[in-house]
Amino acid sequence: MTTPAAAGPSPANSGSAVSSSTSDEDSSQCSSEVSAWDSEVLQRHAECLELEELAAISVNPSLLPTLNNLLLEVYTMLRPKPVDYEQRRTLVEAFKKMSNQIFGNYNGFPVVEAFGSFTMDLFTPRSDLDLSVNFSDISADQYTRKKKISVIRKFSKVLYSHQRHGIFCGVLPIVSARVPILKVIDRGTGIECDISVENKDGMTRSMVFKYISSLDKRFQILSYLVKFWAKVHDLNSPRELTMSSMSIISLVAFHLQTRHPPILPAFSALLKDGVDCASVERNILLFKGFGSRNKESVAELFVSLMSKLLSAESLWEHGLCASNFEASWISKFWKKGVGNLSVEDFLDRSQNFARAVGKVQMQKICKCLRDCALNLFDFMRGKIDTSKLKTLLFGRLNPDELVSKPRFNRGKRKRKLKLSTECRYVLKKRAKHDVQHVEPRARANANTCSGLPPHAAKVMPPILHQRPTQPSTQIMQISWPRIIPSGFGYGLSVQLPVAPHPSKGILGPPPSNLFPLNYGIQQRPLVRMPYRQTDGNILRSSNGDYNGGQLLQHN
Repeated sequence: MTTPAAAGPSPANSGSAVSSSTSDEDSSQCSSEVSAWDSEVLQRHAECLELEELAAISVNPSLLPTLNNLLLEVYTMLRPKPVDYEQRRTLVEAFKKMSNQIFGNYNGFPVVEAFGSFTMDLFTPRSDLDLSVNFSDISADQYTRKKKISVIRKFSKVLYSHQRHGIFCGVLPIVSARVPILKVIDRGTGIECDISVENKDGMTRSMVFKYISSLDKRFQILSYLVKFWAKVHDLNSPRELTMSSMSIISLVAFHLQTRHPPILPAFSALLKDGVDCASVERNILLFKGFGSRNKESVAELFVSLMSKLLSAESLWEHGLCASNFEASWISKFWKKGVGNLSVEDFLDRSQNFARAVGKVQMQKICKCLRDCALNLFDFMRGKIDTSKLKTLLFGRLNPDELVSKPRFNRGKRKRKLKLSTECRYVLKKRAKHDVQHVEPRARANANTCSGLPPHAAKVMPPILHQRPTQPSTQIMQISWPRIIPSGFGYGLSVQLPVAPHPSKGILGPPPSNLFPLNYGIQQRPLVRMPYRQTDGNILRSSNGDYNGGQLLQHN
């Protein structure tokens, strides 16, 4: 296995640590409790610890081909199928047409373009689809945050209407995020889409990694494996204060940059003429075959990457930072709370790709790295077989779960607010007070309107009209007033100023599709409706039948 260059003496013994280090203008200074080391010292110390961790795993060269086959098998299983590509292209076109309906079409804009894992060809069938609504072809981001939020809200209104018709679900605009986005799930495919506005930086990063993948196939394979490993162990969710996909992919690229000989070039050489697509593509062509001298397998790179990340556990707080731009470890400090894991953004070097990682979550990441190293150690010593190692690293891989599936559930319900004891007491007392004052008035009004004793004004339970299997002679006495089914899909509450007397009902005979006249309920005759004629259209026939729907429309 190829290893890093020989490391210098440990900085703890060399005494070359300094009291301060230079950071970017937007970075804050380190706290006084943590000593700052310069980049060269940190780099030597990190390489020394990496060698120690790699030696602790006790790599057995005879088992590396077996491990390599295992990793390639997992990679092949994770690869998306042609239908996954087609589904995402169809969604991009659908959102493009939707944006033209919302904002119009001026010289071919706006357009909806994909970026992220789909553009880099590093997505799995269950990955999200990142989309950007662009209103110009200028590489610089000229849209203010206020304008982006306005676009997000207009888009969300249209998606809410589609959600009511069952086309989408989980529509959720997040305008408080650093980059305002609109989350939505396509129910037909189950693909979750993250829609942003004028996300030119995200598109440029995706384009760079897409070209990087073309330089060496090992980068794509290793990125797939490490990203899926992180997902299985719940380490790939910035919402939960763990690593973002961009930070994971950048760490993989950094590992390939720091091998000896290196597999990938420094990104500074790729971006020296600008970040536009033409310049990057032109510079990429200069590095074709750059990593051909390095013959390490995917298994060797996977083991050494885990060793590298685990060895840096104690150095992050001293300013250790992985820089793709310089292709080396550097010393860098960030604002408080965003430097638990340091991965420099190669476009905006004042930003940290891993800024979302929390302190407790960093401990969880290190624990998972240690468990992974122990599993590899047991495998190299023959304590576990390939099947066991595969399950420990990547979980139980079910091919049916690695495909896009329709979503039949709607968005999550809003969580009920937790009320304090005092608030619950006030609401309960107010509700009791309202009931005590409303019920007497309601009872008095009901008795006055009906002109009947209090027991006659009670509301009767709803009557369920069912066709009985056997004839019934039981007669149900129904108090007045009551709700009478009209046969038109609604009911009429009948209140008359005089007591009812025998005559033909104003609603006519009950609908025949409910129950026969000689079954079940015996209806009392109601007051006859007077004859009325309007514009030659008779609303009630001579035999007393009545068209309730026409009368409601007429009134």
